[in-house]
Amino acid sequence: MKKKNAVSWNRREFLQATGASVAAASMGPYLGAQGRLPVAGSSDWTRFAYDLHNTRFNSRETTLNTSNVGRLKPKWRHEIGAPIQTSPTVVGDTLFIGAWDGKYHALDAETGEPKWSYNAGVTPEPRWQLRAMKSTAQYDRGRIYFGSGEGELNCVDAATGQEIWKSKMDPGLRISSSPNIHGDRVFVGTSGRNSQIVCIDAETGAIRWKFKIVPDREGGGGSSWTSPAVDEEQNIVYNVTGNPSSFNPPGPLLFTDSIIANDLETGELLWHYQVRATDPFDLDFSCHPMIFEAVSPGKRGARRQCVGAGNKTAFFTWDRYTGELLWRVMLTNWATQGGPWWDSTAVAYNKVYVVSNAINDRDPITSRSLGLSESVTAALHAYTGEIVWWRHNDSMNRAPVCVANGVFYQSLANGNLEAFDAETGKLLWQSSLPSTSRGGIVIANGTLYTSNGEGGLPTEPRHKYYVYAYSIDGA
Repeated sequence: MKKKNAVSWNRREFLQATGASVAAASMGPYLGAQGRLPVAGSSDWTRFAYDLHNTRFNSRETTLNTSNVGRLKPKWRHEIGAPIQTSPTVVGDTLFIGAWDGKYHALDAETGEPKWSYNAGVTPEPRWQLRAMKSTAQYDRGRIYFGSGEGELNCVDAATGQEIWKSKMDPGLRISSSPNIHGDRVFVGTSGRNSQIVCIDAETGAIRWKFKIVPDREGGGGSSWTSPAVDEEQNIVYNVTGNPSSFNPPGPLLFTDSIIANDLETGELLWHYQVRATDPFDLDFSCHPMIFEAVSPGKRGARRQCVGAGNKTAFFTWDRYTGELLWRVMLTNWATQGGPWWDSTAVAYNKVYVVSNAINDRDPITSRSLGLSESVTAALHAYTGEIVWWRHNDSMNRAPVCVANGVFYQSLANGNLEAFDAETGKLLWQSSLPSTSRGGIVIANGTLYTSNGEGGLPTEPRHKYYVYAYSIDGA
């Protein structure tokens, strides 16, 4: 395998070269003079996709299950004055969530009462949605880490909301992806001109290495929209990328529309798989890569070490060490766009859960969608890709899904929240929000947390925007 396109520095070099504003240097829990650290719960949801492997499967949840999830009722709601596109991060008695107002908010997880808010300094503009807060926070040792549309990674005291440090990416880059932290390293993808995968020192904000998805001379594209996955045993970080920019030169362009495996210590390229070298249809990988072990349904003891991800056509599964494509499944037909969107995948119980949309009609002038053809939710066998169960949806999905204690959860564009038996696909519970939940659903400590987040420009909201908590009988 040829290794290229990575820039790695030793500790002295990255401390000298970084543009980070360093305000603290302790890796221990940072407890301010005011406030206290969140009290950890038994089944917290501390990062975007729950764990290093990005499964969005809370394996420690024990309260909500198939027999009582039908009793979920609203417990509280808290109004946020802007659309919400981040997933909740829940650590014991505290919930963290970002909004399009450029702020990160800390709420009491039991009551919804506000604790603090942190202004990330996002500058409003006519295309504000590109700079909006879309990065879900990760909690780690008393701090939360999240990106912004200004291309800055923020490190904030989880107890007080005080800034610890802020690290600026290269000019023209934004951070829509959610960070994933392993040890003293923060991994995050960037979007915009000449996108990069970046490794940042968790203690100081110094940039350790960068991997250029598109070379500078090529002009842009290849955005990494979502959270990396980390194989902590083999020291590999996986990212997926988007299509080339419209102003790129014709012809093949690495590493757009690809999955990329990098050495997490140095950033060296281990392998990559490019689905298509040119892409006029915007068929990004917009679903996070997920690491999982798949067990054969027939051969006793046969196992595969996999990494999988969905783009806007299909779900792909590769050998996570060689990059060999093992299987690919398309669940909905498409003419211009289809497949899983916006992190609508999870993995648990030897199954890959996928929500897939098909949009077949587009305005020939504006290229905007004119209609939804089909949306389905399916459970696929993790070893073969065969369909275990599937259901038609009443609306498309543009939000993360999750699994916990035998239950699969999803939110739809029409505002519906739904829970299914993860083994059979049987509908167990349904509720409704005033607009779609772009941040999706998380399950933590016996409670379902979500938000509603669709809207127009911040100055002309079409809805009120809330964070919600549901619990058994609303207790």
